[in-house]
Amino acid sequence: MLREFKRYLVIYWMFIKNSLMSQMEYRVNFIISACVQLAHMGIKLTYVIVLYNVGININGFTPDEMMIMIGTYSALSGVFVSFFLINFGSLSSHIKSGGLDTLIVKPISLQFMVTLRHVDLAFAAVSLVVGGTMVGIGWYRADVAFTFVNLIGYIGFTLWGLFLTYSVFLIPNIISFWTVSANGISQFVNQLWDFNNMPMTIYNGVFKIIGTFIIPVFLITNIGGLFILDKLSPLMIVWSIIAPIFFFILCRVLWNKAMKHYVSVSG
Repeated sequence: MLREFKRYLVIYWMFIKNSLMSQMEYRVNFIISACVQLAHMGIKLTYVIVLYNVGININGFTPDEMMIMIGTYSALSGVFVSFFLINFGSLSSHIKSGGLDTLIVKPISLQFMVTLRHVDLAFAAVSLVVGGTMVGIGWYRADVAFTFVNLIGYIGFTLWGLFLTYSVFLIPNIISFWTVSANGISQFVNQLWDFNNMPMTIYNGVFKIIGTFIIPVFLITNIGGLFILDKLSPLMIVWSIIAPIFFFILCRVLWNKAMKHYVSVSG
């Protein structure tokens, strides 16, 4: 199993290198993409600046603590779009065009190939640098203890959140195997991502339950920040660990059922 894991890491690294080489063939487009994302990040920074100028707390979060939460959201937004959304969005077109027919014979997992093949490095790089800088500044200004436990907890929960991202946002697109197009459902779920722009604790009622337990988008960018700010309950810690595993298993089950339903274009 470890050997197979290493094999897929090597293959994924090849995907990343191929994506970079492809983007470098059109360097102007690469630079423009990076500049567009930089401008987008500038808008988010403006929002943070407004918080500092007003100087108010939002549901118990100081402006410095909000900087940590927004920085994490900004960094992971770039990863979400660059590594996952760019691939998930093309699944229905692969099904309609018969593109899966050429990929299904490859000697690797079809799900791995279809959902992780392309990467937009310009978008991801800008988001990670700017978002990471925001987290660092917020961490320092909020006087959060820079301990081994906090560092590992933040990194661990953030990476675990990315693992959850893969499953939660792929599942709606798997419906394409039955409906050919699942744009309505997938776009609805994708829009939920932007609610992570604010800490999950500001939401109440049914919406919070849905975003935490049914379509757990709130667990993706919130948990790492809430952990180091000591605003995370034991229940949420346990659910944050279990949820990615549960939804990945669900994702695999649905994918396997979908493949049994899939009919090649060539018959």
